[in-house]
Amino acid sequence: MGLKDWKSWSFILIMVGSLQFIILTLIAMVYYKGGTYIDQSTSGYLFWNNLFSDLGRTIAHSGLTNRISFIIFTITLLIWGFSHIPFYVAFSFILRENKKQKQLSKTGSILGVLTGISYMGIALTPSDILNDAHNFFVLMAFSSIFVSIIIYSIVIYHNKSYSNFYSYVLVISAIILALFYISLLLMPDKSIQIELFIQVLGQKIAMYTLLISGFIQGYGALKKL
Repeated sequence: MGLKDWKSWSFILIMVGSLQFIILTLIAMVYYKGGTYIDQSTSGYLFWNNLFSDLGRTIAHSGLTNRISFIIFTITLLIWGFSHIPFYVAFSFILRENKKQKQLSKTGSILGVLTGISYMGIALTPSDILNDAHNFFVLMAFSSIFVSIIIYSIVIYHNKSYSNFYSYVLVISAIILALFYISLLLMPDKSIQIELFIQVLGQKIAMYTLLISGFIQGYGALKKL
């Protein structure tokens, strides 16, 4: 397999990784065993009251074993995290019109790879048994991807052979992530219903934004290659 072929598969992988995350987490929601941070008696997965991380708990908030949902969520998040690593390694090679772009792309890709590793860390640290480690990887993942997005939005905007559309997608993603961070600072308490709802809503919007953005960036990179 030549270098160009390897890059192509890397860009395809991030697109597949985005789609499989959406599909498999929806399936995991079907098998979630119930309960939220506030109400352990609720049945099943409540889209606006359960976080994504609830899917990866070994024991649901209801107290029931959450085996199927846990396995599905762990697998899909491992795939999603891994897909970032070859994508960002390959992505940096196609955005190097000058020395400055090369340096920025390297930095953005290092952070992108760190994001992928952090996603895998989240998958391997269920919040009900390894909460501190889980929260650490969540912080690392969202912090690194936020900075990487900003860097690459600048690189793409100044790249003459790359459509600015892809830069605008990243700018929108960065704005949504920033709003999500602000909401967490203002409403951090999951034991209060309105604050839990805001966190869940913000997480859903932020994650689906990242997934859509990842698919679009993979398509754009593949098209350019």
